[in-house]
Amino acid sequence: MKLKRPAQLYDLVEVWWDDASALKHGWEEKDADLKPQMVLSVGFLIKETDDHILIAQDIDPQGMHNGRTQIPRGMVKNIKVLKREDGAKKVVVPQQI
Repeated sequence: MKLKRPAQLYDLVEVWWDDASALKHGWEEKDADLKPQMVLSVGFLIKETDDHILIAQDIDPQGMHNGRTQIPRGMVKNIKVLKREDGAKKVVVPQQI
């Protein structure tokens, strides 16, 4: 039996974002350092709003998704498209001479 790759209905993206983190308990100096908790996530970009982006680790041929992560837009540092959805037209940018 020959297997056929399921359709990719969403862009596959890499998201670099600053996650919230738990701080250790106890007294701290008033000038204690804050250390960002940068996270790199990869998933299918399901939805974007003004406030959040939603990525998922799994999709099926009907567009259902599973393993979702909702990231506050203000925490996103960078989004890179790794692979466009199947059938998405490539945008050609003319080169300047």
